[in-house]
Amino acid sequence: EANTDSTHKLPFRSNAISFDFAGLYYGVVPGIHYEYKLEGYDQDWVNAGKNFTAVYQNLPPGNFLFHARAKTSDGHITGEVSGFPFRIVPPFWRTGLFILIVALLAGAILGWVIYSLWQKLKMERMINSFATSLYGQNTTDDIFWDTARNCIEKLGFTDCVIYQRNESRDVFIQKAAYGPKNPYRREIVNVIEIPVGKGIVGNVAATGKAMLVGDTSKDPRYIVDDEKRLSEISVPVLVDGKVFAVIDSEHAQKNFYTRYHLRILKKIAAICSERITKHLAEERLRAKIARDLHDEMGSTLTSINIISKVAMEEIKEEEKIKQSFQKIKDHSGRMMESMSDMVWVINPVNDNFGKVILRMKEFAAEILEPARINYHFAEEGILEQVQLNLEQRKDIYMIFKEAVNNIVKYSGATEAGIRLQKTSERLTMTIMDNGKGFDVNVINPGNGLKNMQSRATEMGATLDILSGKEKGTVIELGLSLT
Repeated sequence: EANTDSTHKLPFRSNAISFDFAGLYYGVVPGIHYEYKLEGYDQDWVNAGKNFTAVYQNLPPGNFLFHARAKTSDGHITGEVSGFPFRIVPPFWRTGLFILIVALLAGAILGWVIYSLWQKLKMERMINSFATSLYGQNTTDDIFWDTARNCIEKLGFTDCVIYQRNESRDVFIQKAAYGPKNPYRREIVNVIEIPVGKGIVGNVAATGKAMLVGDTSKDPRYIVDDEKRLSEISVPVLVDGKVFAVIDSEHAQKNFYTRYHLRILKKIAAICSERITKHLAEERLRAKIARDLHDEMGSTLTSINIISKVAMEEIKEEEKIKQSFQKIKDHSGRMMESMSDMVWVINPVNDNFGKVILRMKEFAAEILEPARINYHFAEEGILEQVQLNLEQRKDIYMIFKEAVNNIVKYSGATEAGIRLQKTSERLTMTIMDNGKGFDVNVINPGNGLKNMQSRATEMGATLDILSGKEKGTVIELGLSLT
């Protein structure tokens, strides 16, 4: 190998090289010829004949040593060049350092791709989890509370507050919260309002664009709520092209929120927007149906009922005609009552269990008090947290109504009790009386027990009826909330 101290260095672009050599001999030597060899490239000596030149093209990078010699025809070496060492320096892109850099860069890119795919998969799972959780929410409040809770539980936030626009006053009011603003139940401590354009939330509401603030101490728009925090993220929920609500979260640590949080909150806001849009469309349709039923059928049935009542008073002797009008009056009255229940159930303003309880109390008072039946209405557990769909609310109310009607019509009772009980997993409605009771194995078609059982089965509930001669009656409806 050539001595690197005396090695001539050539750049990679000078990889074409020629050597001229000559053997000086003043005697007469027949059959002399020349040979040369480039160590590091030639495997053996190359016969050059009488030529004094060796040419090499496109030599690769590396170390080389050139030799030349003169030989007689009988193989005797008459002269030899001791060697010319040189080195063709490789280009940067073929050096070990470059290869190491490329390997590290390739590894970094591969790692980034894997991390990005993992983040994307994680985000998709998170979004699917949010979407699945929101699927069963039937009101705007339910959607907001569920979203706030999931932001805490799934994203690791310490605070999440959702503001909703008040159209008449053009302000955004806190509607749902998890964290310090919500110590228990569905209650918000010190509800605040933010005008459009004021504060970070107000600016998001005004522009419809999400904001990520790494240091609130340097942002004059920041509004202190329950306590001062150092970073904030705020994302709008758009419905029909307008900002309907704002999802807002604050953290005590500076620069806590990242672009990842911003991307995922935007997706969550889009899911909320889709769910709210669908809910509002359903509400508008239900409100229209309720209004049409009330305006069209209600007025017609009321007219029939009044006319038949007047006609009955005017007819004194025609008993059969009077009986026919009585039937018209009775049927139209029942129809009016049924339609009233239908309108009430459909109307979206009654979409919470608290409204169902209120209507139950009103009905019990209207039916039991005139019949001189003493009753008590008991509530156990946090009933306002019970979430039921429209069909479940309707069926529970209709079973309750049928049971109370039966007490008045058939029981002969003087005392009645109604109890609604909510546990973590079950809603129970118990209706009891001290009446004459009946044989549960012999059901009178007129008392509606089959209808009650059918409604309970349709909503996946259990209905137990306990009764006996002179032992009163207990009806218990149980509905799983899990």
